[in-house]
Amino acid sequence: MRKQTKLVAVLSAAALLAIGASMTSFAASGWAQEDGTWVYLDSSGDRVYDTWKKSGSSYFYLNEDGEMATNAIIEDGDTKYYVDASGARVTNQWISMDNEDGETIGDNDDISTIWYYFGANGKANMNGVKTVNGKKYIFDDNGYMLSGWQDYDGDKYYLGDENEGWAYTGWQFLEVPEEMENDDYDDEEWFYFKPSNGKAYVSSRKYISGKYYTFDENGVMQDKWVVGTPGAPASTDYARYKEDGSQATGWIYAYPTDDPDEEGEDQYWYYLDSKGVPFNINGVDGNPLSSAIKKDNENWKAPIYGVAAKVVKSKTYLFNNKGEMQTGVFILGLDDDGYLNPDLATWRTGGSSALMGIYYFNKDSGSTQGAMVTGKATVNYDGDNYNYYFQKDGSAYTMYIADGALYDGYGERVDAEDGNSYDLVSIADGAVVRIKGSSNVVEGPATVIVNSSGKVKKSGTVKIDGYKYTVNNYVVTDVEAVD
Repeated sequence: MRKQTKLVAVLSAAALLAIGASMTSFAASGWAQEDGTWVYLDSSGDRVYDTWKKSGSSYFYLNEDGEMATNAIIEDGDTKYYVDASGARVTNQWISMDNEDGETIGDNDDISTIWYYFGANGKANMNGVKTVNGKKYIFDDNGYMLSGWQDYDGDKYYLGDENEGWAYTGWQFLEVPEEMENDDYDDEEWFYFKPSNGKAYVSSRKYISGKYYTFDENGVMQDKWVVGTPGAPASTDYARYKEDGSQATGWIYAYPTDDPDEEGEDQYWYYLDSKGVPFNINGVDGNPLSSAIKKDNENWKAPIYGVAAKVVKSKTYLFNNKGEMQTGVFILGLDDDGYLNPDLATWRTGGSSALMGIYYFNKDSGSTQGAMVTGKATVNYDGDNYNYYFQKDGSAYTMYIADGALYDGYGERVDAEDGNSYDLVSIADGAVVRIKGSSNVVEGPATVIVNSSGKVKKSGTVKIDGYKYTVNNYVVTDVEAVD
């Protein structure tokens, strides 16, 4: 049984005239007008019912009363057609009507207008993704055009408002629907829909116009840290994206990886690889990572486990196992007991040399911040200055007399206390102080004398607090009270 949905109950006079004009080729034995309505008579002179009749290039439908339908949806089995005011079946045409029954269409329950599209054969597009005039549309099993956000056949689309319906493509800045809302989203977010079919990129990492972007399970573009980057290798724990959503690489100043919502105050420098992953976040090339102790004013902090160094444009930087660039003075290459261990030295990528000893990674702001320092350097902590002498490989001279100055086991230059021209310094039993440029050493127990600039008295005599000290080859060899 074919079903007819009437859209207009009474035809206007103008419509009747139009129908008459369209029927000029109807044979008297077939088409006839009865009480102002067109009917079709069979060979016995009886009306035909629930069937199509063709006149010229158009098809017309005779309803259950045998009258030609106009302005109506015709349901013919599982297929829908539409006949216009002249009764002709429409083709390649959009038809709209009021949603008088308030039907829910797709996922939307607030639709005031229903749209159909009838193709070249007059059939309504139904139950699928269809292309109309180069744009993608989705129709349900009633032939209703869907709109708004739609999850269809496992894919996510945005189909505009109820009078648009086409699948948006490319980059779109859209309001986040209520069912997607969470605390991490703004009211509007960026989405990307594949240009060829309008499908949103979801739970994926995609290369778009020369840059990588990542999209979450709702298709929202990510612009912060992403945990477990979709589409990236399984070992990738974090990747960083810029405010424009493109994947960051190289140096970036950002909130920490454990603050993806950027609610804290601290930010750090990171060095990101080609996938946006911070250096050392997943370890370094299978090499053992060491602990490090950082100097904090007069004290040393608790060990930091898993530091590693990387050479970037011929400068060496230090990173912890969260990928955060470190600054300040560090003891590197420590085992669990706090002893230097060459097997646990921190390896510099891009070279085979190991970092073990005391190093300074510039804590001052500017272009050299974080870079490993060589040569003589003064480091200030809360107004206190500490003087170091770093070798060409960056390691500090420790238990060394270098350029005439004494550096202790922490690499700090030993100076006479403020107000004193000279001070006595004890070398502990068993300790050895090497001398730069000489094969000689100073072996403890011994006493040496330093001035206010850390210079060590090599020979001669010095008066300190009523005593005269005689020095030979850096070591005090005689003490004599004087007036």
